[in-house]
Amino acid sequence: MGNVKMQKVDLCVIQDNELAQVFLKTEKKPAVATVVVVDQTVPPNSPEVSGLHKALREKAEKEGLDFYYGKGMCAELLANGLLKADESAVVCDKAAGAAGAIGAKVFLADAVQLKQVLETGELSQERSAEDSESKKNVVKTTGNLPEGLSAKDLALSLVKELGAEAISGKELVLTGDTLKSLDLSDKMTICGVLGKAGAVTVTVENVKTGEPAAFNTNTADSEISTYIFDAAKTREVTALPGGCTEIKPLSELSAVKIKSVFIGGTTGGTLKELAQAASMLKGRKIAYGLRLIVAPADADTYIKAATAGYLTDVLEAGGLVINHCGSPEVQGRIGKTEVMVSNDLENKPGYAGFETSKTYLTSTKAAVEAALLGTLGYKEEAPAEKEKTETRSLTFEGRCWKFGDDIDTDIIIPTQHLNYETMDEIKTHAFEPLRPDLAAKLREGDLIVAGSNFGCGSSREQAASCQKVLGGLANICIEYATKRYRSNCVNWGILPFTCPEKEIVLEPGEYLYLPGIRKAVEDGATRFTAKVIGKDGAVRDLELELNGVTEAEKKVLLAGSLINSYKEA
Repeated sequence: MGNVKMQKVDLCVIQDNELAQVFLKTEKKPAVATVVVVDQTVPPNSPEVSGLHKALREKAEKEGLDFYYGKGMCAELLANGLLKADESAVVCDKAAGAAGAIGAKVFLADAVQLKQVLETGELSQERSAEDSESKKNVVKTTGNLPEGLSAKDLALSLVKELGAEAISGKELVLTGDTLKSLDLSDKMTICGVLGKAGAVTVTVENVKTGEPAAFNTNTADSEISTYIFDAAKTREVTALPGGCTEIKPLSELSAVKIKSVFIGGTTGGTLKELAQAASMLKGRKIAYGLRLIVAPADADTYIKAATAGYLTDVLEAGGLVINHCGSPEVQGRIGKTEVMVSNDLENKPGYAGFETSKTYLTSTKAAVEAALLGTLGYKEEAPAEKEKTETRSLTFEGRCWKFGDDIDTDIIIPTQHLNYETMDEIKTHAFEPLRPDLAAKLREGDLIVAGSNFGCGSSREQAASCQKVLGGLANICIEYATKRYRSNCVNWGILPFTCPEKEIVLEPGEYLYLPGIRKAVEDGATRFTAKVIGKDGAVRDLELELNGVTEAEKKVLLAGSLINSYKEA
């Protein structure tokens, strides 16, 4: 027989999921303060869900309970007024446990426990007779996060470091000087991740006393283990699909082709995360064929993000903005073999799609990087290192392959070849409509020369990436058709040269030699004098320009690609 501990509950939160039926079937008024929060499926995605929302509204009205429809994710509402520090709450969704960041205890109830709380105002916590270990652990983080890393990286690194034994089934209390440098949204992220990793409840130390609030009222446990984690050990990591427990450094993850990126939800849709995403997306375009979905966490955040222009930056980058409370589970489901990257808390099998669909959890920074590149993961194959080295050489040299005006992306890589699984398959069809033999002839360092309106048509990212994998390091044209195509070239480390002349005097088979290009780009040069080596060996000058290169783009070009730039950041 196990022993049962009773936990007094200050607030019960009913949400629009399967446990809602327990509430709807209760005949008596709840014995504890109760609110109804509809945040799981807003707006409703079926007649059945719409009926559930109606039933919850009518039940709340009958019992005189506060009813929150689409106001925001439950954890956000709890942390911003519904719950007080040192209070305890029972919720119906694990993500709501992130509200422990204010110093409260937030428990996830099953059907039996929820019924008990509604009837008695208390929550039972049963422990087996053979379980002599304490169910409470202190997690103390010390020091500062490495520059450029986030609370999400810290949270996932904690999961990796502590392991299941220290987290699963435990009540955790977070303490340590690292927390002093983190804001509420950061602390909610850590609480949410540890909760998803299996903790019963996660509570941040009392901000006033510095003492773990969760331990103040319970002295029955004879042993409380303390785990110390140096925040400096935090790495840029991802939670692999299938749960929030298997963590891997991004530097060790081979590049994974993705279809969708989600920025939003309980902890991913805060104003802080949206601001970071917008700053990274501003003036840039997401990878061709990729869905970027952004959902603010609550109505107030939505308004502030819209006012600040963050949502405009998302839309102009090619992303979609959905309602607050929105989620991939309701809006943005992916296919059977597709992959999604999310900065929120959920990646269980079947979430946002089929059982075979995959969701990786990352920081906002890594998620946006994936949206721009179309891939997640920094581990490169062996040939990539050679490519990176030659791109950084002090001299640029390559053969010239010349085309005319209006070379669109359907010529660079035809639409019918975009459904191949690998770039090795796609690249063999580059420039096929005009030069079926060209892909086989291109070698590392070669240049594509075109006239006006270069890169018109669709914004497919593959138009640039296939050039790069074939060895292209630069383009020269009179004028680029779109900012997006030019941006795609920059992201793949392709120098986007233009020529100030009305006609580029280059002939097929000639070589272009540009000494000191790296130093010139570092110095911010915009005009260059290249040496053209004719087929007869004669040498002449060619003036080139590299205009409109921002500081961010310069870093990408010098690194050889966007992904290399992020690795060095």
